[in-house]
Amino acid sequence: MVSTDFSMTCSSQANSAVIIRLHSLGDVVLAQPAASALSQHHRVVFVTAEQYEPVVARMPGDIHPAAPARDAGPLALRKLITGISPDLIVDLQNNIASRIATARRQVAGRFRMDRKLRKQVMDKRAEKMPLRSREFMQCAGFTSTQDPVLEKRGISRREGLRIGIVTGGRWYIKSIPSGVISETSRLLSDLHSARITLLGGVEDKELILRIAQSTGRGNIDVYCGGNGIEGLIDTIETLDLLISPDSGPAHLASALNVPVLVLFTSTSPSLGFWRADRKGNYMASGVQCRPCHVHGGSSCPRNSEICRKGILPYHLAESAMELLES
Repeated sequence: MVSTDFSMTCSSQANSAVIIRLHSLGDVVLAQPAASALSQHHRVVFVTAEQYEPVVARMPGDIHPAAPARDAGPLALRKLITGISPDLIVDLQNNIASRIATARRQVAGRFRMDRKLRKQVMDKRAEKMPLRSREFMQCAGFTSTQDPVLEKRGISRREGLRIGIVTGGRWYIKSIPSGVISETSRLLSDLHSARITLLGGVEDKELILRIAQSTGRGNIDVYCGGNGIEGLIDTIETLDLLISPDSGPAHLASALNVPVLVLFTSTSPSLGFWRADRKGNYMASGVQCRPCHVHGGSSCPRNSEICRKGILPYHLAESAMELLES
């Protein structure tokens, strides 16, 4: 659901535009098509949280990242936008902070999620949400639909097959079980001579190192978030394939044109963040309660975790290789 007013925005007349999407990682990536489309006629300033500026820097077009001071509140965001003095504002965040920051300013498009429809999807009374990237495009005044694209920086790649597996994460139920990661790493290493990279954030370091050790293999690399999002992007760019939960790193890989096998446990493509017919969507079979959480969840409502326990390492490794070969 979008709210737009383009009576004042003949695109050839305005020379600067602001897009606001402060978080999260996946949504910032999904905003790229809208930002790049706007940049064909405007100098675009993409206002986001500081940690996501490296993502915006990879967006093709005349697009420049800008971040308000961390934890400074809506007035700092308003001051930042006032300093830019844009001819056009597209608010893809639409929270209290962005509304205060744009008060008394004409906003051409403001994203509004259809919470009623989302509740119906969660209750299995509706099939799916609209694609988030398409809704962002509509907010910016465009009717076309494009998949997100981020520019590669030509990071030098080593020889041999390199596969990444995203480890840990904020939402426990959405994460890949540790045992599955360990066994899948062994299978890909032993059967396909793959070098494995376990990726996660600083908070996942202990888990990543423990899983790497449990594989008993010497060809396991790790990235524990030491260089932030920039380091994550650089690491993903060196891979031939990424295995990931439905999360920000998966969206990065897809936008970087790195094949990505996305595991849906407690979430689903029906929530609008992925195309349902996309190659590389992976789900354990026989799970009728998916999706059960809009973000991922920290516990299973049925105390069964069938969506995680149904992931079979051999089938997961097979699916990864099939995706790579396709």
